[in-house]
Parts: sequence; structure tokens; C-alpha cells
Amino acid sequence: MKFGLLIFSLAFLIRFINLLFLDLNINNYIIEDQKFYWELSLKSAYLPWGELSAELLSERMPGTFWFFAFLQWLTNANLFLILTIQSLLDSCTCVLIFRCAGLINKKYELYAGFFAAASPTMVVISSQILSDTIFLFMFACSLYSLLRFIYIRNSIYSLFFCALFLGISAFVRATNFPLIFLSLPIIFLVTILNNYSNKKSIFCIGLFFLIALFPVSNRWFNNIIYNESFSLTSQAGSHVAYWMIPGILSISKDMDRSTSLNYVKSRINKAGGLTGKTYLDSKIMLQVSKDIISEQSLHHLSYAWLRSSVLNIVSPAILLDSRVRNLPHPSFSESKNIMQWVKSLLFKKENLYYGKVLFISLIISIFIGLTFTIGTYYFVKDNLIISIIAFLIIFYFSLITGPVISPKYCAPFVPIIIYLQSITLEKLFNFIYYRYNSKNN
Repeated sequence: MKFGLLIFSLAFLIRFINLLFLDLNINNYIIEDQKFYWELSLKSAYLPWGELSAELLSERMPGTFWFFAFLQWLTNANLFLILTIQSLLDSCTCVLIFRCAGLINKKYELYAGFFAAASPTMVVISSQILSDTIFLFMFACSLYSLLRFIYIRNSIYSLFFCALFLGISAFVRATNFPLIFLSLPIIFLVTILNNYSNKKSIFCIGLFFLIALFPVSNRWFNNIIYNESFSLTSQAGSHVAYWMIPGILSISKDMDRSTSLNYVKSRINKAGGLTGKTYLDSKIMLQVSKDIISEQSLHHLSYAWLRSSVLNIVSPAILLDSRVRNLPHPSFSESKNIMQWVKSLLFKKENLYYGKVLFISLIISIFIGLTFTIGTYYFVKDNLIISIIAFLIIFYFSLITGPVISPKYCAPFVPIIIYLQSITLEKLFNFIYYRYNSKNN
């Protein structure tokens, strides 16, 4: 208990100090997606008294907007207080990561807790008005409950809490919706390993499915009935067409982002164009995107996905910080390739400060890459089943993210990255300790 409180206190102190050094003027700080969440929450998006159109709300899930609408009401829309409360929530997530590590292997839990408390990804994201912090908290609750079900016998209630938090995480962000279905074989395997009877296994799986589905059931059934769609949102089409496809074409056709977007739009127009009906348009964009993907070589597709997955894992989140983003720098998404972007950093004077930050970030990236690789080796060696589940989670989120590059896309599996780093650090300290003792004996 005392270590959990220590992790929480340290995590909150780091996040609170970070907030003190931010310019939290709403007009300057709330930009891009943050502005979308902030303004729609102020307009009571997804609430019964809200007056926003259904088409505008079809691309997102209600959870994040309810969360920020409540905080805006509670604090009278005071941005500093809202981010302070969000930092408290993120500090709770750090404790959950600490507890998760302890369930898998006690000797790594303190390392995991301290890594989580100081995680640049979590610190930066918790200082932004986005869905990541509330989503990560709910997903971490689900992972913790799953691990309790696996490691603590007769903890069937943990399974149902796992289902509930998984469903709530899907209510926050639709990317977790397929995990409700994909989790069922894992739950079945765990019940078999725990020597549950067939009836009890079926009961557990059935109740898990119903509980997980409950938070999103109203949205899902309405979409099936009224929009003829089995998706929770209409965002899949625009994500694939306007983000995944440009990432692929930058590799296969050496196109920059604007050229790729024009190409995608021309293909959509050739297919009959968009209708203005969000779910139907999503299907049209998905079909056009599938056609474009089918025209690419497997080599280019594999490279595009692998490159983005690796870069998202090793790229330091400091690049997402508003203070860094406000420095003059070339747009990565607008560049044709990495080399063009690097040349712009090296040879344009106005990009000098950003280049220095990037150099420091490169050192951090090497550390992340090494700890991830070394940690993976020992994780697989020590705990094959849990490591398989962990890497399936990483694979899933990397797959649906596609060839889109940003450190924020690794946020859902930050707890796994932190655990791998904890393994590496513990092994390193042990190596130094034994080498030191052997020299002195």
C-alpha cells in the first residue's frame, strides 16, 4: 500500500509541475483535436439536452465528451483545474501499472511504477484535452482485472470487472470494440487452465460478453437498425482513406500527403462520390481504400506497417508537447520520405532548435528500442502465455493504427512497454551488482 501511495504521489507531482510550466491560455493551448473535444463538450455533445447533429457525432464515442463535460461543469471550464484532475486520474493509472507488474512478477513492480510515474508519454498526454488519459485508465483497469483473474484463483468477479472496464473503454474509444470479441478465446483458455468445468467456462464467457457489450449496446444496436452498420462509429472510412492510405502511398508511390489526399479523393469521386450520409460514406471510403491497398505490393504494405509500428514505439512523446510542437519545424506528414524531412531539419536554420530536441529524442529512442528488445527476450523466456497476450495487444493496436506515425498511437499499450523496460532495468542492475561483488570477493 505504501509503495502504491508513493507511486501515486510521485506521478502527480511530476504532472502538476509540468502543468505549471505550460501556457494554459485556452485560445492558444486548445488546438486541433483538443479544440474538437473542448468545444463539443461545452456544447453538451452526446448528452440528452445537446443540440448537435447526429452526423457530427457519428465519428466519436460519447465517453470522452461526457468526461470533459462533467469536468467543465465541475470547474466552471477552468482548464488548469481540469488538467489537474486529469493528472490525478493518470496518477491512478500509474498505480494500476505498478499493480499489474506485481501480479506478473513482484520483482519488477517498483521499476514499473517509477517508469509509469515518469513516463513522458503519459505526462504529455495527461496535459492535453484528448481521449487518451481516460481511455488508458479504463483499459488499464481492464488489464489489471484480467491479470487478477489469471493469477488469483476463485477471482471470478475480477473477470466481470475486466469485461465492464473493457466495455467502458470501448464507450470512450471505439478501437476497443473488436477486443470484446477477440478476448473470448483468451478467457476460454484461462478458464481451461484454471480447471473450470465446461458449464462454468461457458457461463464465464457468456457473462463476460454481455457485461462488456452493455456500455456500447445502445449505440451498436441503433447503428445496426438505423444505419445498417455493425461499427460503433463512422470514423473507420475517413481514418483509412485519409491517414492510412497516404502512409502507404508515401512508401509505394513516393507521394507527399497532399498529393495522396488528392489521389484518394479522385478515386472516391470515380466511385460515385460521397453522399453526405456518414455511415454510408464510411463504407464508400473503406471500399475505395481496399481497392487502393489491393493494388500495392505486399512488400510495400509490410514495410509501411512495420516502419510506423517501430517508430511509434521508439519515438519519444516529448515531440507531442505543445512547447516542442510550437518550435519551427518541417511537417513529417507533408514530407515525401524520412530523408527529405531530415535534410530540412539539418539545412534550414529556422529548424535548428527543433533539431536539437530531436537529437536528444533520438538518444531516448535508442534507449526505448534497446529496453523493448531486451525486455521482450526475458518476458517471453519467463512467461510465455502472458507475453503472447501482451504482444497480441501490441499487434492489434499497431494493425488498426496502420502506417500512421505519432508517439500517441502507442498509448494503449504503454503499460506493456513500461513492463518491458522494467525487466531490462532490473536485469541491468543485477548484472552491475554481481559484477561489482565478484570483483570485490
